[in-house]
Amino acid sequence: MSSTRSIIRHAASAALLAAIAVAGPAHAVSIDVGSYTKSGLGAEFATSFDTFTITGAKVSMAMPQAPVAISLGTFWFEVGPNCYSCTLTPSFDAILDVKVHGDTQQLHIPYAWHSSGPDDFLSFSQAAPLMFDFGNQGMLVIALDAIATLVSPGGKVYGDLYATASLAPASITPVPEPASYALMLAGFGVVAFIARRRRA
Repeated sequence: MSSTRSIIRHAASAALLAAIAVAGPAHAVSIDVGSYTKSGLGAEFATSFDTFTITGAKVSMAMPQAPVAISLGTFWFEVGPNCYSCTLTPSFDAILDVKVHGDTQQLHIPYAWHSSGPDDFLSFSQAAPLMFDFGNQGMLVIALDAIATLVSPGGKVYGDLYATASLAPASITPVPEPASYALMLAGFGVVAFIARRRRA
């Protein structure tokens, strides 16, 4: 009876070691965000006035077990001479490259310009979240927080790009690598060897 319990204990230990090997250790995540700039937002002719700029940041963090607030960079909006008779209300798409462990995706931030004189405005639509596949650890989801309308009567208006990083469960159970199978088989082989010796 005690021999059977011992075998079960060894089998459980081998299975646990194999599971840990398959799961792999939690690791740090590096996030690298690009930059964007646009000038002459509402001009009827070429001009350097009304400039919107995003400067991306580099972020390093542990794989989040709970949603984590992060800063992806900073922005500023600067207006020139106020436009009291502008009729254009153009819309744009700020595109930022976001690289996570060699996988680069583009974050699209739609925005629109208008002026009522003396104030110029930038309003933003919600950006779609980005999802990076980390295999059996799940999907890393980076969701940009909503950006409030920027209002400037002149000079620069500053702000930060905040986002929430979270880990979503993997949608498909990953197939273990061949090395993981080999480790599992080796574990069961050790269990069988111990059982044979005890019987002998």
